[in-house]
Amino acid sequence: MEKFRVVVWCESCRGDDEGCFGGGNEVIQGAFESFEAAEQAGLHYCADLPYQYRIVHAGPV
Repeated sequence: MEKFRVVVWCESCRGDDEGCFGGGNEVIQGAFESFEAAEQAGLHYCADLPYQYRIVHAGPV
C-alpha cells in the first residue's frame, strides 16, 4: 500500500540558514493513507503560517 508525506517550507526564509527549517524544508511526522488525508494535514499545518507545502509519495509500506 502506498503512503504519502507532506513536505513544508517557508518561501520567505528559503536559503537562510537561520530561517524557518534552517532555510530548507521539513517533513510533517507520519505517513498518510491517501493523498486527500495528506492534503488535509498540509492545509491544517500551514493554515495560519506563511508556509507552503507539497505532497510526496512515501513509497510502499
